[in-house]
Amino acid sequence: MDKVQTPILIMHNDANGHVPWYQGIEYFIALKRLQKPVWMLNYTGEPHWPTKLPNKVDFQKRMFQFFEHYLHNQPMPRWMEQGVPAVDQEFESGY
Repeated sequence: MDKVQTPILIMHNDANGHVPWYQGIEYFIALKRLQKPVWMLNYTGEPHWPTKLPNKVDFQKRMFQFFEHYLHNQPMPRWMEQGVPAVDQEFESGY
């Protein structure tokens, strides 16, 4: 973990039947403790990949914003800078 230099965006949903959810959380927490640039997205009730249209759109927007920030020097979106509480499932339309 201490050798990670690349910013990481993790999407690990809690109904994932392929990879235990806690493994995504452990990876995220380990990187955060080392103060690495990492973000984790979770879509409640979704399997390995989002299946509900609003979640698919949300993930695509956030992934786009992540790469726009790191590859095109765009300002960091609010969700990356301030975070979104895990219990808050109603995301802002403005991100």
